[in-house]
Amino acid sequence: MTFMPGYVMHLAEAGQILEKVRERTEISRSWEQQFLTGTLLPDTRLKDEKRFSHFWNPEQLEQLALAPDLSLFLNKYRQRLSEPVILGYLAHLHLDACYVRDYWPTVIAFYGAQGEPEVRKDMITDVEMLHLHRKVPVNKFFSPEYYYGEYTKLNGYFIDKYHLAVPEWEQIRVFDMDEVRLRDMGRICRDLAYLLDMYHAGDEKDIQIFELDHLEAFMTAAADDFVSMYGDELAASAIEKIPSGHTTMPFGE
Repeated sequence: MTFMPGYVMHLAEAGQILEKVRERTEISRSWEQQFLTGTLLPDTRLKDEKRFSHFWNPEQLEQLALAPDLSLFLNKYRQRLSEPVILGYLAHLHLDACYVRDYWPTVIAFYGAQGEPEVRKDMITDVEMLHLHRKVPVNKFFSPEYYYGEYTKLNGYFIDKYHLAVPEWEQIRVFDMDEVRLRDMGRICRDLAYLLDMYHAGDEKDIQIFELDHLEAFMTAAADDFVSMYGDELAASAIEKIPSGHTTMPFGE
């Protein structure tokens, strides 16, 4: 069970980041595909193993809305931010962190049995959909009827708008992280290929919990924030992969 953005949202936001990088420098296809692969790698781990792949703070594991602790990731991998896969991985964690911190509180709220605000997953009984001014039991909310059904309906919009495709992950020959195995991308990409084959454009018109304009504005803001924070690393990494003689513009100009 996952409560964070799915594969499609991560790739859509990655597409926005890539467009911002292209405004400053050329990007090779190899660099692009490694970056896109990185944006999906944290989800190769399932269930309890997500605590490692998503760098959750051990002191916060009782919470339902768990945001990656980017400091834990950077303490370990900051010296590898020249690698596009690592930058993509960081982009995934960054979007998840923004989702918990900035987006969820504007869309949903969690409550305990006495109607009090609650963050501990074992103590949450109800979820309020703020846009609808409606509460439902937590298990009903995280079901195809509500939350996961909305995810499915949104997939077609993002797939169509951003022309999403399965990353060419098998072309990556050298990669090493303790938290994930590159070969496990096979499962992710099979699932993603199914979504790409089965999506229905227009389903987003039936969503209730999310407001599409609001969600897309959040994703754009998250992409802007990521580029603002890691623009130098993105540009330096990308320029290493293109022929000499090309020029880049500093981020922020």
